[in-house]
Amino acid sequence: MAAEELGHRGWVNFGSPLGRSVPMAALRRLLGRPSLAPDPLKGWDVLKILDAVTETTAPQSAVLDMGSVACPVLAALRRLGYQDLHGVDLDPRVREMPFAQEIDYRQADMTATPWPDGAFSAITAVSVIEHGFDQDALLDEVSRLLRPGGVFIFSTDYWPQKISTDGVRLFGLDWRIFSSQEITRLVDAASERKLHPVGDPGACLRAPLADRESRRPVSYKRRDYTFLYGALVRG
Repeated sequence: MAAEELGHRGWVNFGSPLGRSVPMAALRRLLGRPSLAPDPLKGWDVLKILDAVTETTAPQSAVLDMGSVACPVLAALRRLGYQDLHGVDLDPRVREMPFAQEIDYRQADMTATPWPDGAFSAITAVSVIEHGFDQDALLDEVSRLLRPGGVFIFSTDYWPQKISTDGVRLFGLDWRIFSSQEITRLVDAASERKLHPVGDPGACLRAPLADRESRRPVSYKRRDYTFLYGALVRG
């Protein structure tokens, strides 16, 4: 499993099974202190994203993670020797993330961040774009922040056919499971902003089991779906 591989490499610590148990999660919610620990279910896309960042950038490169609360990407990169790391989230707990003294964490709107144009060689977003963001505003900001040749590497909830999530909110935000048609529209909108899929356009669709509709690896909120991985380069 990807979570085990991340642990084996020493990149991510997902904590103990007890700490991730339903009773402990309920207790944290009751105390108003949801866990900041990463979710092993996201191990697949975290591993893909970390591999992509380390393959396309050097440790001295500036990297921004969008939606940093409970996301292990920046802490893993710090362990790998990256020094110029930045994270942004609307949740004020972003300042409590690991290596908070060495990583530049900001509480801010991801579509209007405080960094200058062309500040980053890579921007990551693990399961962020499905949570109610204005697509055009987010792509505008990613395009502004990336230097030429920089990469935007993301994952999102996905299923080829449209699955309705009307009326369902997660973390106080809207929730979307992207369909293949919606991903195509996202890629088209990104291209208008000089953000192009790495390789052929199909390279933006990296969903495991997406062609085997009899097997859906995730069941949540009575919806069955998978995850998609995408990489866009700033032209």
